[in-house]
Amino acid sequence: MSIVFGVCPEGQPEQKPEDDLINVPDGPPNESLQPTTERILQICPRFRILVIGKTGVGKSTLINRAFGVTKAVKPSIRQPDTFLSLTNFLQVSAHYRPGEANIETELISPENTLFVLHDSKGFEPGEDTNYETAKRFILSRRSGALKDRLHAVWFCLESPRAGARLLESAAEDFLRSKKATLGTIPLIIVFTKYDEFVNEVEMNMSDRGLEDEELVESALSKAGSILNEHYVQSIHPLAGETLPHVAVSTEEGYKNTLPKLVQLTYSMVSQWVAHEPSVVSNMAQRVNPALKIQGTIDIGKKRYWTALRSSPNFANHKVWECLYVIHTDIVRVWNFPTPHLLSKEFRELMVKMVEDLHVPNAPNPASILGGSLVAAISAVLGALANPAAPIVIPIVAGLALGSWAYCVYCQSHVVQQRFIAFIVDLTHVMETLFIITEGRHERVGRRAIKLAYNAYNNSAVKAWAHAQIELYRELDGRDAALEMIERLIKPADSDDNANDYHAEIRKLVLDPVNLSQDEPW
Repeated sequence: MSIVFGVCPEGQPEQKPEDDLINVPDGPPNESLQPTTERILQICPRFRILVIGKTGVGKSTLINRAFGVTKAVKPSIRQPDTFLSLTNFLQVSAHYRPGEANIETELISPENTLFVLHDSKGFEPGEDTNYETAKRFILSRRSGALKDRLHAVWFCLESPRAGARLLESAAEDFLRSKKATLGTIPLIIVFTKYDEFVNEVEMNMSDRGLEDEELVESALSKAGSILNEHYVQSIHPLAGETLPHVAVSTEEGYKNTLPKLVQLTYSMVSQWVAHEPSVVSNMAQRVNPALKIQGTIDIGKKRYWTALRSSPNFANHKVWECLYVIHTDIVRVWNFPTPHLLSKEFRELMVKMVEDLHVPNAPNPASILGGSLVAAISAVLGALANPAAPIVIPIVAGLALGSWAYCVYCQSHVVQQRFIAFIVDLTHVMETLFIITEGRHERVGRRAIKLAYNAYNNSAVKAWAHAQIELYRELDGRDAALEMIERLIKPADSDDNANDYHAEIRKLVLDPVNLSQDEPW
């Protein structure tokens, strides 16, 4: 069986512009000022991954969850719109059928165009064809242009069961030839269906008298030890080296497993392949917000955030042009399925959010609302329950920006403070939108974006961040601005404001809400 999700082979007819899920802007107002992500995507437009695994191991669900695409389905003529649009259904059913996996086929989801998948059948007992096919394919993708090379391999094995054989002979041969076949291409062993393995371990435990929570913790610990023992005894001797491995499950209670997998993949690709595909792997993944934040920081530091103090990158450019490229880079890292985050209206809203800096007696949302996020967005939730009532944002899109946005960039501390606030605010709005839409693979409409905007704008997190930024006076060394940005968008575990904010966001009951519902700004 092969992987089937909302994908179409590379080279097939593309969607109409009105159906595109990622809005590609015409370019910044000044062509000499290009987003850093533009250069990265020119070098490596997609993260290329090969997934190997036998039928039923859980490849489809793994890919769908990790990259936030439509639930895996077997296309059916009777129900073409179950999870796929009619256009995508026809493309999938015409060119890519279950059971006919061709490892050479480039599978690309229209819901997330930043990764390309190659699907390999697993290594079944008594046959070598799949093994030889996979080996030839990997060897052919070890060199060439970076965009055409293979960037990572996920080797999926079902978490071991009592009495079951972990590896077939062809899989053992593949691991023995790892260095000769893959070279420096990262190979990650992915133990799937970890929840079933933990449940089996729990059922066989002798200390059944423990409380439920203690029993679960004990079962998780024991399962981890058993799995590591299987790895040490069965896999490590074959490969002759330590291979990165992670146990994953897409079931409730195991949400931390997929973020570990994408973090490990990002790190391995960065170390062994190149910077560009590691960045694109982070842009493509949709399960690890902490990694998104780190990616935002890494891309910012590559060029434009250093301009806040001494870099010539912003010289002779207007503030709006400079903010344009910063905004584009941050939004592209988070990679939401919507064109609205790159629209002129949303860009203006984010610029206006920072204009309360240095305003005497500006209202403090935290003091008005008692610091409670629930109080801050209760009216918003009421509006969500009534589809006829649009969400009202406190800053109306379309109002003229302050004159500072049209001035030529200068390195005054006031301008630097507003740039710091812009980066911090936009990152937190993206993080909020990520939490609101987490696990819901649907197009994001302006309604959901406005909810995220209001939630952050009326939170104690924003009030505290702006208060800290107003204290910035460029007195703490050359990297003070970068250090402040990083501190404010990566709060410590002890930061009560941020922890309370995230906890309240996750409490929101949004299941009945259509996050793709659209409405004017």
